Amino acid sequence: MGHQVNFYATPTDISELERRIDLLEPMVIIHDRSPTSQPRIVSSLDITEGDRRWLYYYLVRKKDLERVLTEHVPAQKYWSIDSLRSPVIEFNSCYFDGKTLGRGRVYYVDGYYGADDAWVEKPESFRAWAKKVLRTIKRPLKKHNRIDYIGQNALAWLEREQGELDDGYSKLRKKKAQTPP
Repeated sequence: MGHQVNFYATPTDISELERRIDLLEPMVIIHDRSPTSQPRIVSSLDITEGDRRWLYYYLVRKKDLERVLTEHVPAQKYWSIDSLRSPVIEFNSCYFDGKTLGRGRVYYVDGYYGADDAWVEKPESFRAWAKKVLRTIKRPLKKHNRIDYIGQNALAWLEREQGELDDGYSKLRKKKAQTPP
């Protein structure tokens, strides 16, 4: 089974969430891609390369790092994290350009179906930690609508700047509604 939290958070909010998560148990942040089969460890959830801010990360307990599996993507010349079989939490950060704030998501699965179609449960210690991480993320955020949460800084920005929230689907829905049949 999968578990997730959808949220809107500015880089300031993300930094605060990272601080809170780090207090739970020693963890590392890994990027979703690596030039080698070893996961690429990064220093924070706020990395900019060139003029682009990274949005896709994984959270992993330090003691589980050796259990993280990667898959080679030869056409793209990188390795990606096998999040289905690894004890990781996906952390998709929020796109933010000062005018629009995209929706982020934190997600993990309890297990997966193995090669023999039998259910393989991820370790209980990972599942307990992942559950705590999601609770820790939701705690400082405010419920925004039925499915989303919003950070304090994001809420202040939204009210002050009359910014736009983008759930990733609203522009597609608008475009479809404007297209004649």
